[in-house]
Amino acid sequence: MHHAQLDFEEVNVSLFTEEGTALIEQWCPAKRVPVLHDGPLVLWDSLAICEYIADKVTDRSLWPERADDRARARAMSAEMHAGFGAMREAMPMNCRRIVEGFVPTLDVQIDINRIVQLFEDALQQSDGPWLFGHYTVADAMFAPVASRFKTYEIKLPALSQHYVRRTLEDPPLVDWYEQARAEEAVIEQAEVHVITS
Repeated sequence: MHHAQLDFEEVNVSLFTEEGTALIEQWCPAKRVPVLHDGPLVLWDSLAICEYIADKVTDRSLWPERADDRARARAMSAEMHAGFGAMREAMPMNCRRIVEGFVPTLDVQIDINRIVQLFEDALQQSDGPWLFGHYTVADAMFAPVASRFKTYEIKLPALSQHYVRRTLEDPPLVDWYEQARAEEAVIEQAEVHVITS
């Protein structure tokens, strides 16, 4: 929504707390976050939210212009939305720390390898700087992956590493990181502890 240059108000939900549960009950009938309220419309799915914003904005394109690129961007976004369960479970999003010594399991490495393949293919075809040249929904969908790659110090090929760095330097994400640093809540489920011998 920042890239769409839309004004919006954000409600911060502390997950796994009584207050957070009450807020989710109040704002989302599906009991999920994120959720978007736009007048009477309530959307509770991240990809549906992105599609709606892309349709709503008429002065800039949040999908690639060419039909074949648009199809690939949608396929990538859908794969991110529905997949990579091993990575999500082993590498919960935590942008307030670096997990040193993290070693991916085989299943997690398979997810990482697939994401790198997606990055490399898209960036080689578009010449960057974003996955499809300009910023699109696909970049928004993969921003949490860039954050995870930083947190868990995942080694990447140069092209993918440059893309991750650009994503993390994107002003809306920089602002989001600054807000996260100001939060005091700790979600124990997102605290991965690496045991080294």
